[in-house]
Amino acid sequence: MTRHIRRGLLVLTVCVMALSHANAAFAREAKRILVITSYNPDTKKMYTTLSDILQELKNKGENNIRLDIENLNCKGLSEGHEWKYRMADILNEHRLSPPDLIIPLGQEAWSSFLSQNSDIARRTPVMPALVSTNTLISQNDSCNIQTIQPKAVYYDEIQGFNIVGGIFYKYDIEKNLELTRQLFPNTKRIALITDFTLGGLAMQTHVTRHMKRHKDIELVLLDGRSNTMFEICDKLKNINGKNTVLWLGTWRIDSSENYSLTSTDDVLRKANPQIPAFSLSATGMGNWAIGGYTPEYTPQGKMLADMAIEYLYGKKTRGSLFHIIPSTYTFDQKMLEAFKKEDAELPQDAVVLNTATHFFSANKSIILPTLAVFAFLAIALVLAIYYLLKMKRLRDALEIQSEELKRAKDIAERANNVKTTFIANMSHELRTPLNAIVGFANLLEEDDYEEEEKKQFCHVIKENSDMLLNLISDILDISKIESGKLPISPEKCDVIALCRTSILSVKHASKLEDVEYIEDFPSDERLMIYTDPMRLKQVMINLLSNASKYTKKGFIKLTIRPDYDTDYITFAVTDTGCGIPEDKAEMVFGRFVKLNQYVQGTGLGLPLCRVLTESMGGKIWLDTSYTNGTRMVFTHPLNLNKTSRGGKNEETEKSAEGDID
Repeated sequence: MTRHIRRGLLVLTVCVMALSHANAAFAREAKRILVITSYNPDTKKMYTTLSDILQELKNKGENNIRLDIENLNCKGLSEGHEWKYRMADILNEHRLSPPDLIIPLGQEAWSSFLSQNSDIARRTPVMPALVSTNTLISQNDSCNIQTIQPKAVYYDEIQGFNIVGGIFYKYDIEKNLELTRQLFPNTKRIALITDFTLGGLAMQTHVTRHMKRHKDIELVLLDGRSNTMFEICDKLKNINGKNTVLWLGTWRIDSSENYSLTSTDDVLRKANPQIPAFSLSATGMGNWAIGGYTPEYTPQGKMLADMAIEYLYGKKTRGSLFHIIPSTYTFDQKMLEAFKKEDAELPQDAVVLNTATHFFSANKSIILPTLAVFAFLAIALVLAIYYLLKMKRLRDALEIQSEELKRAKDIAERANNVKTTFIANMSHELRTPLNAIVGFANLLEEDDYEEEEKKQFCHVIKENSDMLLNLISDILDISKIESGKLPISPEKCDVIALCRTSILSVKHASKLEDVEYIEDFPSDERLMIYTDPMRLKQVMINLLSNASKYTKKGFIKLTIRPDYDTDYITFAVTDTGCGIPEDKAEMVFGRFVKLNQYVQGTGLGLPLCRVLTESMGGKIWLDTSYTNGTRMVFTHPLNLNKTSRGGKNEETEKSAEGDID
């Protein structure tokens, strides 16, 4: 009894697991993510982030996630009052079909999003990236952006939005203050440099909020909103360097709204080099700042894509997908030496830049001119080699084009010959039935013939009309198949019933009294395969009709042999007719080829059979091992959806022939 209970529990567990997997697969419905970037997506950081997101979705096989990308194209902070309206317009465009997740990229996009009151903004799950833990909400249009002192808003203080996660930079003011006091214990004044950007203003409010706790430190704001770079330089010169430390926040745009270059840092540093500088955001690191505790600015696209997938399909709850970018202590060895600071004073696991003086730096005045000379000579040599190679390539290209023209001419001549031959064959094949139709039609108009004779004339006219119609149909079918315009429409079909219908059609049309039609089918009453019934029947009727033309007595046998191991079915039409010589085994599949010119036919039946068979995934050939007449063999997949198999190889052909025998 216990054994039966355990077995029942095991079966129940397996069923529950299978049901859970089925539900999981079913639940993976299509999702849509709306990404709103602060800047134009062509900018390097945005382009890299978007590319990494798309690549990660592709790597994870998430083809059911659609990414819609919009951008605010934010520039200077002077147009900041417009950003919330741009954001409102973007969200309004997606109002009727809200996305499953919104990803604001950049500080400006995040701040503008938080200024919205619409349902789509408040209810749609949102996951920001490339933003700091502190931000600002867009101000009213009437605010003076150069003097306003907004309040910093932190991500964990935001209310009224469905924030499900995000990737944030954390600018740790307390850590940098500890570092400043550790290296410069007598610090009484900190001068903070920030620029005319939303990030700069957010940094300024962030620092101001924290420094209110430290009454013993005077905070001086060098604000890029109201000062140009040169005005900042003048203020730096006038600052008393004693007991003063400089904090570098952000510096990209000054009050003139001109973008600064990398060399700008050196200009500002030289304004008062006696003031030690620390970086809060990696600005000036490596050429100005002594060091700082700064976030690790690494690409976030892959991580962001993984977090989005986890939220959309992993059913993560609010708060479990918040990621704070880690920060590290980074220092510049040269600046440490300039201010006579020892490595022992640095925190553990700190990264130190410019640790050694390179040979290049020590001998720059000699190396640079020498490198310039060598570079000039190298460029001249490369240009000379390039033009020599280009001339050789042009000469080779001319020779190749000449050969191609010759080949094209030969192909055109052969095509012209083929066209001439085709027209001649067509003229002959069309003229024969047309002459009969016209001749006997004229005889019908005369009164010198009995009714029985006129019936025979009508029969001849009908036979030649059918022959003419079949000729035109065969030519059209071949041309459609070769141009890819004749679709193969597979469906479930009983191949045994189809073969019996084909035999009855040919038997009724040929009316051969001394020929027996034999069915050699499997014992099963039905054999279902996936095929185009009309095209398969066309192949069998063509082969059976050919056999009836050349067989005056004996038998015509249609054989079917399915092979479930190879997933193919083999058909064979065997007769006791005159047969085909072995050296003509391949020739008979050429167009307008007739081994017996006195037998009615166009010479297009077998070529059409080959084209149709190969189009359906099979192969056709003449069994030369059969010597009592003719045996045509062709194969067909049991399932047309398995297109990787193609036709059979030679070993399979031999095996099929053996089975038919």
